[in-house]
Amino acid sequence: MRTTLLFIFLLILCSSCNSTSVKDEELHKLALLMIGDFSNKEQSINDTSFEHLDLKNTRIWKNKPGYWIHSKISDGKNKKKVYYQRIVHYERLDSSTFKSTNYKIINAKDYDTSKKSDYSYTLTMKDLEIRTGCHVYFKKKTSTIYSGKTNKGSCYSDLDYIDYLMNTFVVSKDKITVWTKGYNNKGKQIWGKIKGPYKYKRISNK
Repeated sequence: MRTTLLFIFLLILCSSCNSTSVKDEELHKLALLMIGDFSNKEQSINDTSFEHLDLKNTRIWKNKPGYWIHSKISDGKNKKKVYYQRIVHYERLDSSTFKSTNYKIINAKDYDTSKKSDYSYTLTMKDLEIRTGCHVYFKKKTSTIYSGKTNKGSCYSDLDYIDYLMNTFVVSKDKITVWTKGYNNKGKQIWGKIKGPYKYKRISNK
């Protein structure tokens, strides 16, 4: 009996030693809200001016500080048709603000993300290019809602006719809304949706 109890105690002790403690609960909560599979299918049915898109956010590089997420947007009707791939790093900026840093994958076409579940085996920082000025600054609104946006005029576009981009996010338990708008040098919106953001509902936590 004593031997059995000792064995159980050692198992519990080893288990607690191997568990990873969360250093920043609020940052962890924001990252968990971001991670998963999302779709705006319902929105696209109700309003055909919005394309049917799927958003997949996968955590990578768990050994690096902060939270690193591979973010991909693809055609909801043809998942092999990828419109967007980025690596995003989430970290705490100060006592009330979190910051995401956006990285472009230099040769994104070389990565068949439909077949890879852990990008850390194939992707390194040398494969990335930071999108200067495209940081998103998040604030906690409620226990399960965070909102974030880029600074005005700082996130320059790759398209010649767009001077800068503005990104606005609202992240909640089961939904991520993303509103990306492009402006010219006079501050007039010339690209992106006018009526509102894309609304992605969670379909999986993975």
